[in-house]
Amino acid sequence: MTTTEPNRWTDRRSDAVSARKEAYEQLRRASTWRLLAATKAPAVLAILQATFPAGDRRLPRSELIARVGAHLSLLHDDEGPADGTSAADGAASADGAGDEARGGRSAAEYVDGWVREGYLTRRDDPQRTETTFEPSPATIDAIQFIASLEEHRPTTTQSRLQLVIQQFDRLAQETETDRDVRLADLQRRRERIEQEIRELAEGELMLPSAEASVDRLRDILQIAQELSGDFLQYREDLRAVDLHLREQILSPEGSRGEILEQLLAGDDLLGQSTVGRTFTAFFRMLNDPAQTRATQELVDRLLERDFSRSLSRDERERLANVFSDLYEPAQEVLDVKTELYRSLARFVRSQDFRQHRVLLEALQEAQGVALAQKDEVPTRTPFPLELDLSRVQLSSVSQHRLKDPTDPGAPAEAEVHDATSLSVEVLQDLVRTNDIDLVGLTSHVNDVRGRSGQASIGDILREKPAEQGLASVIGLMFLATTHAQEREGSTEIVTWRELDGNDYAARVPSFYFLDDVPVE
Repeated sequence: MTTTEPNRWTDRRSDAVSARKEAYEQLRRASTWRLLAATKAPAVLAILQATFPAGDRRLPRSELIARVGAHLSLLHDDEGPADGTSAADGAASADGAGDEARGGRSAAEYVDGWVREGYLTRRDDPQRTETTFEPSPATIDAIQFIASLEEHRPTTTQSRLQLVIQQFDRLAQETETDRDVRLADLQRRRERIEQEIRELAEGELMLPSAEASVDRLRDILQIAQELSGDFLQYREDLRAVDLHLREQILSPEGSRGEILEQLLAGDDLLGQSTVGRTFTAFFRMLNDPAQTRATQELVDRLLERDFSRSLSRDERERLANVFSDLYEPAQEVLDVKTELYRSLARFVRSQDFRQHRVLLEALQEAQGVALAQKDEVPTRTPFPLELDLSRVQLSSVSQHRLKDPTDPGAPAEAEVHDATSLSVEVLQDLVRTNDIDLVGLTSHVNDVRGRSGQASIGDILREKPAEQGLASVIGLMFLATTHAQEREGSTEIVTWRELDGNDYAARVPSFYFLDDVPVE
C-alpha cells in the first residue's frame, strides 16, 4: 500500500480557492450583488435608471415617489419579494418583505424598502425642508455593469492598449532617477518631434482612420463617465473615515491620544487619509483654470472633427460637458468633506467626546452584566413590573438629555448685559477661533438681499435662522463691518435660537447690506 505525498502546490492553490470563495461570500451580501440577483432586478434597475436620468442625481421624497409610482405596474407584474430582493434573501429579510402580498405595495413602500436594501441613499439636507434621495454607489455600479452588457463594446481595443502604454511610458519617464537615461529619453522624443515637423513641412499628413479615432474618443468618454460615478463612493468613504476616527477617539486603547493632539492642533485627518489625498489631488487638478481652459479648447477642436459626427447626440453632449458634469458632484464631495472636518473638530474642541466616552463605558458595563446573567436567568422569567397605563410611549435613549451635575441650571430671571462695542479686530479673532461658517453666511446675505434689494442683520436672521447660534450672529456682524453700510445712531433687536433650544435677543448697531458680499 502506497501513500501519496502531499502536494504543496495543490494545497496552496486549494487554500487560495477557499479564500476567494470566502471573499465572494462576503461580496454576495453587498448591495450590488443582491440587486443584480434580485427577482425584480430588471424592473428595479429600469425604474431607478429612468427615475434618476443624467442631471437628476438627487430628488425630494415626494418627487421620487411620484416617479416610481408612474412605473408601479412593472413591479406588480413580477412575482417575488416586494422590495426587489432575490427570493432567498427576501424570505430571510429582517423586515419581512418576503411575506408581503405580491404586487400590492405602494411606491412609498418600495422606496423605503430600497433604502433598507442599500439601493437608495437618504440625505437630510439642512437647506431643504424635505428629505432627499439619490442612487447608492451599489446601484450606480449595477447600472453601469448592465449597460456594459447591453452595449457589447469590447474593452480590449487598440485605443485602450495605447492609453495603457502611454501611461506606462509617461510614469517611467517621470520617475526615472538616472539623469543620463532621462536625458536620452528626452533626446529621442525631440528627434521624433523634429521628424514629424519635417514630414509635415514636406506635405505628408498622416491621420488615423475615422473608426480608430471614434473608438479612442468613446474610450475616453467611458473613463470620464466612470469618474463621475465614483463621487458617491468618495462621500461614503469619507464618512467611513470620519466614523473610524470617532471610534478611535472613544476607544480606551490605541492611538487615541495622538489623534486628539492632531485634531486639537488643527490637522485635517480626513484630508490626510488615502481617500482624502486622492480626492484633493483630483479636485485641485479639476479646478486648475489653465488646465481646464486648455482641455476645453481641445474638446472644442475634437467636436469640429469629421470623425466626431459618428458619435450619437448623447455622446456629443457628454463630450461637450465633460468638465461641467464633473465639477458639480466634485463640489458636493468637497462640501461633505468640509462639513465632516468641522463636525469632527467641534466634537473634540467642545469636549463632547468625554461625555460620549462615559456613556459608552456605561453601556459596555451594562452589556457585560446582561451577558453574565444570560445563562442564569431564563428568558421567560417574569419581572415584578407593574404598569398603571394600558400602554406606554417608548422613545429612543438618544432623545433624552443627560444632566450635567456641574450645570447650575437656568437663572431665575433673564440676565441683561450692558452693550459693549466690538472692534473689527475682535470680531475677526472671534471668527477665527470659533470656526464660523462665513461661506454659508455670505450665501444667506446675498440670498435675502437679492430678493428685497437691501437687508439688515435682523432681516437675514428672520429668514435664515442662525445655524451656529451666537457664532452666526458674530459672523454676520463681521461681514457687516466690512461689506454693509452702518446707519449712525440707529440700532435694532436681533433674535436667534441657540443650539440648546433657548431663544436669545440682543441689540446691535443697524447695518444694511446694499450689495452682494463677494464669496471668498
